[in-house]
Amino acid sequence: MKELLNFFRSLLKRKEGEGSLRETLEELIEEEEIADTSIAPDEREMLTNILNLRDLTAKDLMIARAEIIGISHDSSLADVKKIFKSSKLMRLPVYRQTLDDILGYIHLRDLLDATQKNFKLQDHLYKIDFISPSMRILDLLLKMRSTGEKIALVVDEYGGVDGLVTMSDLVEEIVGDIQDVAQLSMAPHFLRRPDGVVVVDGRMDIEELEEKIGPLLTEEEKEEDIETIGGLVLHLTDRIPQRGELIAHSSGVEFEIIEADSRRIKRVGIHGLTAPLS
Repeated sequence: MKELLNFFRSLLKRKEGEGSLRETLEELIEEEEIADTSIAPDEREMLTNILNLRDLTAKDLMIARAEIIGISHDSSLADVKKIFKSSKLMRLPVYRQTLDDILGYIHLRDLLDATQKNFKLQDHLYKIDFISPSMRILDLLLKMRSTGEKIALVVDEYGGVDGLVTMSDLVEEIVGDIQDVAQLSMAPHFLRRPDGVVVVDGRMDIEELEEKIGPLLTEEEKEEDIETIGGLVLHLTDRIPQRGELIAHSSGVEFEIIEADSRRIKRVGIHGLTAPLS
């Protein structure tokens, strides 16, 4: 493993003008160097994961805008600490009015010894990078490695924020599931955001969800053999809804489509929950 990590680091240190990381890996494929039997199975798997990133872009791995947890620039120290605690994240973007007006990001470590007296959020900001949705993941990984940046915002042609990509997300694609210090997954199976919206995986079992939020299905829906939250949304719409759509339910809640493709509903936001979560 040490040899492969050293090899990977050497790729990341390539200077501008020497060819992109993606091009270098493509050369390795052509030369069939990865067929070397001296490479252990886990090392080969890591290298294969790197190669599999060749055709992926920032849009493929980004956290959707609706799932980004940010901090308003005028938040108090107490509010900032509360958001960090509830999100379980290490870095959070800071904005003025909306996510389209980002000032930078703040790191949890800078708040550990901070006090409210003379606290200014702006004094603790780090630069945040803006990238195109079409930027290739391997090129982004190289850029982050060379600049030291840990997160980047994905923006559209009008400057609006579409999503967020972190170094942890990129590394996870290569070496598997990882956790930053005191950090949980950026997109967990079940998450309650600071604004009260509950975000769940579209494949989450209805019974499991009801154990957390209370009864949801009507008697008629129970007879339809609906098993997942994604299945419930499909039952309500009779189609795959698009990202951003809101679907009303007779229970009083609304389902927001946070992430979906042409085949399935991936993540759903549940608005309007009033009962305390169990």
